[in-house]
Amino acid sequence: MKDDHLERELAEAMFERSRREAPPTYDVESLVGSVRRSRRRLQTAAAGAVVIVAVGAGLVSRAADDRLPVPVQAATATTTEVPAPLPSVAPSSPTAAAAAPAPGSTPVVPVVQADPARTTNALLLAALRYQNPATRSAVDAAQVEALFADESAYRRVWGTDSTGVTCGAAVDGVLAAGEILLYRGTERLDLAPSPVFDGATGKVTGLTCRSVVADSRSGGPGDPTVSGFYGGLVAATRAGDSTALARLGRQFVTANLRSDQGPTAGTCSFTAPPFWLADNPSSATLTHGWTVNLGGQHDFPIDIDENAKIAGSCGK
Repeated sequence: MKDDHLERELAEAMFERSRREAPPTYDVESLVGSVRRSRRRLQTAAAGAVVIVAVGAGLVSRAADDRLPVPVQAATATTTEVPAPLPSVAPSSPTAAAAAPAPGSTPVVPVVQADPARTTNALLLAALRYQNPATRSAVDAAQVEALFADESAYRRVWGTDSTGVTCGAAVDGVLAAGEILLYRGTERLDLAPSPVFDGATGKVTGLTCRSVVADSRSGGPGDPTVSGFYGGLVAATRAGDSTALARLGRQFVTANLRSDQGPTAGTCSFTAPPFWLADNPSSATLTHGWTVNLGGQHDFPIDIDENAKIAGSCGK
């Protein structure tokens, strides 16, 4: 009974209070206007913050790198244009930093050293071609000059007709085996050229000539098979002797090679060579070989057997 009495008193008190205090009312237009004003204040504050950040970034960038300042457009009440970020530069490695030349200095170009043996071969081949009217047009003066250390050396050694390379004599055969021997037909000249090379670049700086005295016991330096066969062919070409190839073949070429390669055995199909150049000798137990050029675009190898006859040629 007590609980029922307490509940009635509480209900009566709540009813009495609701009659004395009317529920609150809201002005919709005033509320919407207040919200809009608050939103504009927030947008203005945010825009100002962006401008401050952009200006601060521009000042820091200018202090760090003395370049033109980054332009910043003033913000309006509703929009703000933020400047594009500066392009980033990837940090270079320590190796790249060390290799890069200092500002204002001349970059160092590495010097590639030429091979003196190949330079000698190219120089002699160019001289042989130039001294023969039939092959003179194949000589490129610029390529020849590139073999020399400078223009002065080129003019001093090559001269005007390439005979400076061959000790002042016109020749049609060269045997290069450590020393360089000059031939006119099968006749060996008594002067041997020796190019002088720059130690840093490997290019020709000069040329000396020395006398080569024949040794009566061995016939002097050289290879009688090479000079006899190829020198004889060049001399026969000059004389117009069409029978020389067969005759010299029987004398200096093995029967097996003549059988395999036919009437041009030992020459790689050259029947009238204008000159000959033999270099790069190689040795074995019973045979030795050379690389030969008879005026063509490519060299070919030959092998000489223990009987001093050409037993292999043209890679066969």
